[in-house]
Amino acid sequence: MKHQPLQYYMHDGPTAFRFELTGYLSREAARGLDQDWRTASSAIGGRTLIVDITRVTDVDEQGRALIIRWHREGARLIARSRASLALAESILGEPLPEPPVNVGAAAISDRRFRASFLRQVVILLLLATMVFPVGASAATLKPETVTAWDNYVQSASAKLRDRLRPGGSFLWTFEDAERAAKVHSGEIVVAPVGQNPKKVNGGLIHDWMGAVFVPNLKLDDILKVTRDYDHYKEFYRPSVVESKAIARDGAEDKFWMMLMNKAFFLKTALETDCQATNVRLDDRRFYAISRTTRVQEVEEYGQPGEYRKPDGEGSGYIWKLYSVARLEERDDGVYIELEAMALSRKIPAAFRVVADPIVRRVSRNSLLISLKQTEEAVSGKPADIARSEAHERILK
Repeated sequence: MKHQPLQYYMHDGPTAFRFELTGYLSREAARGLDQDWRTASSAIGGRTLIVDITRVTDVDEQGRALIIRWHREGARLIARSRASLALAESILGEPLPEPPVNVGAAAISDRRFRASFLRQVVILLLLATMVFPVGASAATLKPETVTAWDNYVQSASAKLRDRLRPGGSFLWTFEDAERAAKVHSGEIVVAPVGQNPKKVNGGLIHDWMGAVFVPNLKLDDILKVTRDYDHYKEFYRPSVVESKAIARDGAEDKFWMMLMNKAFFLKTALETDCQATNVRLDDRRFYAISRTTRVQEVEEYGQPGEYRKPDGEGSGYIWKLYSVARLEERDDGVYIELEAMALSRKIPAAFRVVADPIVRRVSRNSLLISLKQTEEAVSGKPADIARSEAHERILK
């Protein structure tokens, strides 16, 4: 019997972080879930983990081990059907804990949680309508939008050249003493660049800068990971579902990625061809410029009816991507900076008031999570453990 691949919805409430799971909790899915929770918990902290397995169809050995561990660590397991209740009790080897004795208070709390959850769903559906439109609301990338994007990228390139000149500030981190102290102490710092998102003719440009410090590693240690495109699907899951290197020609790399936001329960993926230019300035400094050369939406990804739309047509939630990474070895470690830029369709006026803050948060969190995942990949351990060890070294 073929299992339905796991899909999940994530909700970050004021007191709890909730996973709602659907499908088969396999080994790979369990690894991705565990990594997502570690990433989320290191950022939000103090939230109770709630795992709703009502729509889980089956669980393998590794999936069971994850549920058991989460349960022992205090996670609340929800099973609202007879089948899911039996599954939960078979995993735990004991009856599922009863709700709190104060049923009235619990019911009110649960209703408030569901109300909050439903509000989030409504907002996300509005956002999904905006950034994942179908049918008549589909968008087409216009020449004037491409021109505005090209001009913006040229401006970013000019700023990079200024950083590379003698006396220039190579790292954004050290342009502010407080920011430098935060990054060196183990904090990941992310901030918008200029007006964000920037409105251009027919679209929006999103531009965010972030920095992280990885102690006790050399520049070459980092480069082994950042140019390992075949393993991006492991380093940056669940956003990167497939990846592979295409060609290397000296400093020029070409690679391919399939991107997908599984948190929206969508079947639309982005197939991208990417090109990276890598420059080693000296034995301690390096930068890389990456850009997409093709972005194609893949409808019904992974389904029998899978098909690709022409480049520049579709929902328009991402049309182009461009990034500048700067690395410097100093202070017994490596500073990693990433400026990530994206071109998307513009937000319809009817949704702008609701959607603007959500788009900003999603953009910021995407870069934050990417930096955390990079930190984990290069250090070979969860980012929160690596930062804890760094703090211990600083205190000694």
